[in-house]
Amino acid sequence: MAFVVTLLIIYAAILAHDIPKLKERKGRTVLVYTLLMMVSLYQSAMLVFDLEWPFVHTLFETVFGRPAGQIKEFLKVSS
Repeated sequence: MAFVVTLLIIYAAILAHDIPKLKERKGRTVLVYTLLMMVSLYQSAMLVFDLEWPFVHTLFETVFGRPAGQIKEFLKVSS
């Protein structure tokens, strides 16, 4: 319960500060802000409700893991 109250206070403060500034912005800035807030809310929900959902880094590891391994192997210096 303490997590929920703390997160509500934090998000209320963030939004109270950012919404007036976002009204002046257009397009891409608002989109990026919204996406970052969605990721933040997702991570917060996982913390509060102790969910076993995949973390964001799991997505990146799935998408970029094999190519990164191939690049690492290609750049490996042979002894």
